Amino acid sequence: MTTAPTGFPLPLRNALAALAIEALDDPAARAALGWLAATPAESAPPPVRADLAAHHLVEADGTLVDVHRPHEARVRAHAERALRAADAYRAARDDDAVAAAVARAVALWNERLFFEVHEVLEAEWKRTSGEVRQALQGVIQIAVALHHHAHGNPRGAKTLMHEGRGRLAPCAGALPTLDAAALLAATAPWETALIAGTAERDAPPPTITRRT
Repeated sequence: MTTAPTGFPLPLRNALAALAIEALDDPAARAALGWLAATPAESAPPPVRADLAAHHLVEADGTLVDVHRPHEARVRAHAERALRAADAYRAARDDDAVAAAVARAVALWNERLFFEVHEVLEAEWKRTSGEVRQALQGVIQIAVALHHHAHGNPRGAKTLMHEGRGRLAPCAGALPTLDAAALLAATAPWETALIAGTAERDAPPPTITRRT
């Protein structure tokens, strides 16, 4: 079975990411994450079972899919982080599509859900152009660099950190609801350490800030 860089099988990684992103806006998805975070021995209750089944996370009887059981502890931890991201995002709504994507990305980023950040921002990146598109791509590349670093791909982390920072720097002002200058400052030592091969695997990644 193909495995994602996170150590999750790809179908499980994608299912958890989709549920985490939905939970930012959908109380039903948050309830489904709550069940995953608790990882009960019993089957999921009917109110959350449909969401979990739609993401192929539980069987028809509401029990966790057998192939996911070896990852149960990590699923719980991932769900807990996604719930915290959803709580952080509730007060950060915005009618502008790019600004709303940035708000979602900030909430996910600060819980180290970097694959989800990629998914959220890429959806907007595909619809934008000019400096906004370049800035979004830069942020995406930095997020994926941190994802690679956390999961044992130093070469990918080094390359994407360098490319992302270089892409974001000249158009940092294109995302007015993101403190891009602070992100560039916080990741400068990361780029240096990644190039030198001295970046610590368990070093806390930089957080990012949303401007209102």
